[in-house]
Amino acid sequence: MAILGKKLKKTAEELERQVKNLKAISEIDSWDSDAGREFRKRAEGSTGKLEAARKRYATAAAALGDQVVDVGGGYADKVHASAKDYASDLSRAQQIADQALKEAQSAEDDKRAAGTKLADEEDDSRKKELEDKQQAADDVVKAAKEKIEEAKRIRDAAAKRACDAIDEVISDDALKDGFWDSLLDDIANVTGIIATVCGVLSLMVGWIPVIGQALAGILGTIALVMSLVGFICTAILYMRGNADLMDLGEAALGFLMIGVGKAFSKLAGKYAGTVLKRLTRMKSSKTPGMGKAFKRDRQKLNRLGSQGFTKVLSMTPKELGKTMASPFTELVTKSGWKGFADNAKTVFNVNSWRGAKEAISANGGVAKSVSLVDAEVAASLKSIKPMAANFPDIPGLNGVKTTVNVLTGIGYAVTGGNIYLDENTRPAL
Repeated sequence: MAILGKKLKKTAEELERQVKNLKAISEIDSWDSDAGREFRKRAEGSTGKLEAARKRYATAAAALGDQVVDVGGGYADKVHASAKDYASDLSRAQQIADQALKEAQSAEDDKRAAGTKLADEEDDSRKKELEDKQQAADDVVKAAKEKIEEAKRIRDAAAKRACDAIDEVISDDALKDGFWDSLLDDIANVTGIIATVCGVLSLMVGWIPVIGQALAGILGTIALVMSLVGFICTAILYMRGNADLMDLGEAALGFLMIGVGKAFSKLAGKYAGTVLKRLTRMKSSKTPGMGKAFKRDRQKLNRLGSQGFTKVLSMTPKELGKTMASPFTELVTKSGWKGFADNAKTVFNVNSWRGAKEAISANGGVAKSVSLVDAEVAASLKSIKPMAANFPDIPGLNGVKTTVNVLTGIGYAVTGGNIYLDENTRPAL
């Protein structure tokens, strides 16, 4: 503890030197220029914070102590010695506890030895002597326990004095966070938790028939908005010097992860929709197996199925960028908020919930209805399966479901990763 006190004292001394240097610089008038005046202005503004930091370190060093002052004498001398710093008082309490432990151990040994002899002793006077020794040993142990409690009291009192001294100096100085800084920090923490929870839930409810997509859309939007608010609060704290670059980076990454996770779910839906659209067109063709359009659809379906994941990510940069950015652009477009309003109408409609309940019952219950993908994608896969049976010459269709699950799984992983990124929800893992 004294070593820590020495380090804190050295830091306080170094800060004191820097404060003196800044004060000296701010008093120089020979540097008479705009740059000089601006520098002096900033130096004067920094002096107060450096002085507050110096005072914090100096107070902590004094409270902890930079060397252990030993108290000589016996138990009474140590108990009644005047309080000093935490390191010295802690050492004093430890010496009392160590001595009490030795006395208790020695007394236990004496009691055990007396008990062994007492078992074989027949002489009454000798028995009485051994019993007195046992009683004396018990008294020593009892006294040792009281000494240990006294040591604890000294330790706790020293810790309280040190804490009180440090609390007093940091409670109202130039480095203390103001009301707005505390408020912004609280908002960032709360919105981060809300964003993470809603983001994960948005991926877990999509399978529900009728209302699943609407509910996932609402939760996803809430997650993005909350994450954006948290990022803005963290950015303000960073500019005010009350958050570091790591905090800002984590806030930005959390916002991006929620949006990207949602985008991968959209990719899965777009992929399944594209396959279903081409299959439907092939099935309704007037000349099955013939014509350039039919052959082109068959060729693209085969590629989509066999190289689906690569194909989705090999879209033109414009298409891929538009899809990946869509969760974010929806926050600033009229159509995006119109979609949010439509989703809300669906979710808060009693008939929608009734329809969801009936659909789940028709599917054989919740256990058979739950799926990794959302309801619309599941419906597309369900429609694709019988259609694909009509085109056995397109082996690539066998990989459609796997590709959809991979894309959806990536969305789960990216969004769920935000649980670990957020220090408030990380313990849940």
